[in-house]
Parts: sequence; structure tokens; C-alpha cells
Amino acid sequence: MFRLINSVLCQLRLAALLVILPAQAAESFTADSFTVALYYPQVPPYMYAGADNAPVGVIPELLTAFFAQQPHRLQYVYENRYRAEIGLYDGKYDASVLAAKWTLQPEELLFSQPVLEHKDYLYATVPFNTPEALSNKTVCLRRHYIYTAINDALQSGSLIRVDAESEFDQFNMLLNKRCQLAYMNEHVASWLAQNHFSAITFYRQPQPIDKTALTLALHPKWAALKPRLDAFIRSAHRNGVIDRALAHHMKKR
Repeated sequence: MFRLINSVLCQLRLAALLVILPAQAAESFTADSFTVALYYPQVPPYMYAGADNAPVGVIPELLTAFFAQQPHRLQYVYENRYRAEIGLYDGKYDASVLAAKWTLQPEELLFSQPVLEHKDYLYATVPFNTPEALSNKTVCLRRHYIYTAINDALQSGSLIRVDAESEFDQFNMLLNKRCQLAYMNEHVASWLAQNHFSAITFYRQPQPIDKTALTLALHPKWAALKPRLDAFIRSAHRNGVIDRALAHHMKKR
């Protein structure tokens, strides 16, 4: 039976079950471990550092509950987006948070049932008045991220990419006029607006640019584990666990 892990239980389980190691220590992981590469800088409310640098958020909460029932020891590495994906192909890491359309070689990985679905929007410091407002603009994007929905605009030059190290930096660069637009998913943008930019009004494009089903990408050696993980995710959706976890982590800190 699966139930929502409250914040206290989550911290206790994290302390008991997770070992947070730097990326360079990944080679020492044991065969019975399952290593998840989480993005650094972090992506709240999905995955971010809590007390003692332990991972918290919707994804760690879900995985902690799942691996409490499995014979594998759950471990995390904080890693940048590009190295996390390359580490998956190489077998250095066992899983990361990725949608198939974001990956370089989707056929080389296994993808879980969707954990969450989110919409992506363009944000600005002035209202979006006309479609022309999106042409010939600089747009702050997170370094190493693949943005399939605006790839044609980036290739044609109607949008000019300006890389940032995190979503926080995207908004900060937008405010400092280093770009005219920022592309971000709705949950991360709302969390940042509440927790770091509450005095600022960001304007969101009325219609979403894209919609993504957020999944866990697994190395193929975990093919036998994937059906159990998928069943667990489906159960969490049916029981409202993931919705409640998202609502909890969306709250102002």
C-alpha cells in the first residue's frame, strides 16, 4: 500500500536510504545500488537539495518510496544535464529525469510511465501583445537543455539563444535585460516566482509553447525493474500521491 510521505518521514527515509556522493565518486558504486543523476543546479519542485544537501522534491519522494520495497540501494549524484545523459548511455548512472524527446539517443534508453505532465511557456517582463512580440528576440534557455518546440525558431535566428546555468539564472538574466524572453516550464517558473521573485511581475505568454510528460530514463540493464516502477507510478497517480506531493513542494518555502 502506497501513501504520501510527509516531509518528516521523507527526511528520515532519505537519511537512511540515500547516499549523496559527488560525481567523481560514481565509479565506487556497488552492483546492488541504483544511481540516479539529479540535475545541478537543482529544479524545484521536482528535485532540489534540502537539509544536509539531501535531495527532496517530487522525484526523490517517489523514488524513495519505491526503492524501500526493492532490493537495491538508492543513491544520488548531482550532475549537470549533459553529463547526466551521457552517463546514462555509458552505464555510469542508472537513471535520470528525462523525456525521450530531450535525449540525443532515445532508442538507447528505457522510459518510465510519466511521473508528471507540465506545460512550457515563454516569460517576459512586459505583456505579450502581438505574435510579432516573439520575433527577433533573445531568449534565455538552460545550458545543455534541448528545446524541441522552438528549435526551428532557434535555427532560423528568429529567436536567439542565450544560455543560463539554471532556471533561477534565466529569470535573473531576464530582469537584467540580458535576454528579452525566458522559456520555462510552468511548475518551476511558479516556484521561482513565489520563492525568489515575489516582488516582480513576470508575464507569461497566453498559450503554452509545448507540453511534456516528464519521465525517468533508465539504462537498458534495468529492463526487469521497469515494469515494477511503471506499476508503482500508475498506483501513485490513481491514489493522488503525486498530485499531493507536487502541491506540497510547490508551497512557498
